[in-house]
Amino acid sequence: MARIFPIKGIMYDTQLKNELGKFLCPPFDVVNDNDKNALYKTSDYNVIRLENGKTLSSDNESNNKYTRAAEYLSQWLKKGILKKEKEESFFILQEIFEINNSNIQRNSLICNVKVENYESKIVFPHEKTREKQKQDRLDLMKATGAVFSPIMSMIEDKDKKLNQMIKNEIKSTPLISGEIPFMHKFNLWKIDDADKINLISSIFENEKIFIADGHHRYETAINYKNFDPNSDKRMMNIFSSCDDGLLLFGYSRAIKNLDAEKLDKLIVNIFDKFTTKEIDWDESILNWNQSVEQTIIMGLNDKHYYLNKENELISTYEKLHGIFEELLGDKVLDHIEYIHDNEILKEKSKNNEIQISFYMNALSKNYFLDCVSEGKLLPPKSTLFFPKLPTGLVIQYLDG
Repeated sequence: MARIFPIKGIMYDTQLKNELGKFLCPPFDVVNDNDKNALYKTSDYNVIRLENGKTLSSDNESNNKYTRAAEYLSQWLKKGILKKEKEESFFILQEIFEINNSNIQRNSLICNVKVENYESKIVFPHEKTREKQKQDRLDLMKATGAVFSPIMSMIEDKDKKLNQMIKNEIKSTPLISGEIPFMHKFNLWKIDDADKINLISSIFENEKIFIADGHHRYETAINYKNFDPNSDKRMMNIFSSCDDGLLLFGYSRAIKNLDAEKLDKLIVNIFDKFTTKEIDWDESILNWNQSVEQTIIMGLNDKHYYLNKENELISTYEKLHGIFEELLGDKVLDHIEYIHDNEILKEKSKNNEIQISFYMNALSKNYFLDCVSEGKLLPPKSTLFFPKLPTGLVIQYLDG
């Protein structure tokens, strides 16, 4: 059903592999201006300049972050900092990180995937997207002819074929190892043996692909295919749902910039539609995004409350977003700030930068797979597959 292909990509010169970590960055949607400035300083060749470069006050149609990304890409290829791979390959990425003082390993297959419209029921989304982000990614692809960050996806892998294949491959010595700024450690293996490539491809014959993170990037790939019909493959990191290191966390949010009347109405509606209980602040709340209990913790005027939903067949995200939409209509996104780090949410609340904070629970992987299989679209930022994938390990050259 799903069709995957080896990738003939662009990579940093292997002679630089001991320095590779300082060339990589997190994906564009979690890098703020402070992070961007720090990444610029780590190396003149950090991929942030390609993936999400700085916007300047002097930018115009002929000189902007997209044209500069194209120029950097061309220069780095000429200098040999980046090199086009000679053969098509699969890659296996192992990420090593720490959660609650425990070391976790997460493994995925890096490959190209045939771009399919959602109607084909081969690639399944789970979130609604926003046009601004898609236009940004499309402008970058058109300017550079490349894709710098992979889409994060998973397959159900009921018989654990992908999971077991990866476990077998990572017994060998990795091609590259390193650590990514602001992120985690990694190992990377390369698979270019034709028999292994065919065997791995066959695993996907009866699988559907579920987008975990990267809806804007995938829908941009569909739009780019309309611009260039020959560009019908998109780079993905694909996980087995059986991977023990595939962690699904909650994605917190806040309400801001509401006038007094609407803020009062929203508070009344929340207390009316959820069962509430006031609780004392505890630092463990910062880890609430790891709980699969279907309860939200709300911060309001220096007080905190459990928001419990009844036995509805919808998630806390859908219920809360429904209350937002009922009051705010198509202006809802103007008043929501999505915050993946609960420490930041706490700090913003302390500094009165937001009006209400919502420490969101995690969805279970089973609920996620059931929702996506049924074609249900969840509100934006309903999932946080932790950690985010690194950008720049393998670059997809759209003409290659």
